[in-house]
Amino acid sequence: MSDSPLRWVDTWEDVRDQDIAKVAKLLRAGGLSIVDGSILDTFEERFASFAGGDYGVAFNNGTMAIHCALRAVGVGPGDEVLVGNYGFHAMAAAVLTLGARVVVCDCDPEALTISPVDIDCYRTERTKAVLVHNPWGLPADYRAIRESAHDVPIIADASHAHGARYQGKPLGAWADLSAFSLGLTKLISGGELGCVVTDDIRYRDRLLISGHVNRVPGVLETDEWSHNAVGLKGRPHPVALMLALGQLDRFEKKRLLMRDTAQRIEGLLSSAGATSLRTPWRSERVWWRIVAHATTAAQTEALSKVLVEAGIPLEKNHYDPLLQDQPIFSWPDYQGLLQRHATPVCEDLRSRLLTVPALVSPPGGLLDQIEKNLGR
Repeated sequence: MSDSPLRWVDTWEDVRDQDIAKVAKLLRAGGLSIVDGSILDTFEERFASFAGGDYGVAFNNGTMAIHCALRAVGVGPGDEVLVGNYGFHAMAAAVLTLGARVVVCDCDPEALTISPVDIDCYRTERTKAVLVHNPWGLPADYRAIRESAHDVPIIADASHAHGARYQGKPLGAWADLSAFSLGLTKLISGGELGCVVTDDIRYRDRLLISGHVNRVPGVLETDEWSHNAVGLKGRPHPVALMLALGQLDRFEKKRLLMRDTAQRIEGLLSSAGATSLRTPWRSERVWWRIVAHATTAAQTEALSKVLVEAGIPLEKNHYDPLLQDQPIFSWPDYQGLLQRHATPVCEDLRSRLLTVPALVSPPGGLLDQIEKNLGR
């Protein structure tokens, strides 16, 4: 072990001087809000192309993006949405605020994504959508999910998965709608920003009707609506759009650096006895976090100590408790809107997971020193 503590820092900068200059120019021009056109159209077109869809609709955050995607496929009171038990409470919140019921499914043991077997088991005539998490940048098995979902719309929560691909195509090419968070620390970030990508013009228009006050009906391309928006105002801030556009320009370089660094960190974890999540079904993942697991719950504590002493910081398991045990369901308005199920895979993995903050470009010598500390 080295005498001085190692600093787990990233030399990669998402916000550069040129981004700050563009934001300053925007503000000097009075660009504090935008209803339509200009940078909003530019961002939506470019992000849709990046994410694999024909249309993009930007929102003020990722949770609003999921909420409006659910609303676009018709989710409302009395409906059910299938959701993986390994996931963030905002997925449930987006369902619950529409008055629909969260139906919990188990996860895949290799990728922590929603189980297609459970989708097939729990799908009923009340099922209005399948909400598919892609945790830590691991794509779900969309072909198997589509087969299990039948004609039920698939909504991807791709908040961790900017740039991930499934069988050679971006995630937006596989789901009916793909909702992205571009919030603080996400792989592409505007600070607070979201975007939904789809190939269906009807869904695109419904997204606008749900969250873009004053933008509709003028920009609608179908004849479903001839009035103003009916939902809450969800339009994004121009500064967020500008920051995200700058990062889109640099993302491929970031993705390649992130891949090389993450794979090396996974190698260090493996040398200490941890097993990294596998990237199955011919997919290309990204790394918003690096997650591995110990063989047993008892081994987790000992392994955690070894990693921390070697200079690898660990974070608390982000999804402990699991989704159906989180306190959001105790809110009075949400009583009766949860259908619990046994999720043995999630329960088994929950106590064995190890979460490491991901780096894109660590300072020189950091990983070499950690490797030496681990005694490889």
